[in-house]
Amino acid sequence: MNSHLIDEILEAVWIAQEDGRTEVADLDVQCQHDVGEYDLPTCLVELQEADMLVLKDGRLDFTPTGRDRARNIIRRHRLAQRLLMDVLDVSEHESEVLACEFEHILSDEVTDKVAAFLGQPTVDPNGRPIPPGDVKHDATAQLAPLITRLSRLEVGKQARVAFLTPSFHKRFDRLAAFGINPGVEINLHQRKPAFVVRLGETELALDQEIADEIYVRPLT
Repeated sequence: MNSHLIDEILEAVWIAQEDGRTEVADLDVQCQHDVGEYDLPTCLVELQEADMLVLKDGRLDFTPTGRDRARNIIRRHRLAQRLLMDVLDVSEHESEVLACEFEHILSDEVTDKVAAFLGQPTVDPNGRPIPPGDVKHDATAQLAPLITRLSRLEVGKQARVAFLTPSFHKRFDRLAAFGINPGVEINLHQRKPAFVVRLGETELALDQEIADEIYVRPLT
């Protein structure tokens, strides 16, 4: 069986379980890849023989092997969609299409780095839970975000500007004129009543919307 089709079926079972639906008749397999014609009942038999699914009295459940694979697929998909929508400002429809591609190709290492980059999000843009990775971290061992919005930086922290996502071009020019460009080091001096950042000897006040559009990499 095509590996993409295996992933899509396991993904469908996972989502069905989230929604409280475990009967085969409720399974909604959304396969956007060219896997050729397939017969779902035959595929389910093959997945049982591969020790990924258990079918009893018309209801599906995972084996440990199948659950691990399904969890990783779901994790990659939902993290990819967060990255595409939150950081790259891709539309919901386009992010869903691209996430369906990424879920099959991202390695565990890249997936974990995406999670760290995003600050370890726990839900996707639709509010569905993002499964944790394979590695069990205790509360003190969680990775800090690699990149975060300036608006989320702690007061007194030093950071390097990673990239800007201004909502219109004139704002980009304005930020550049003030010296806020990728690679510049800044320090967050205060958060209220406005965000105040220091660039060398210069202080600059920013409102919440602009602070949300500046992504930084904390240095301290």
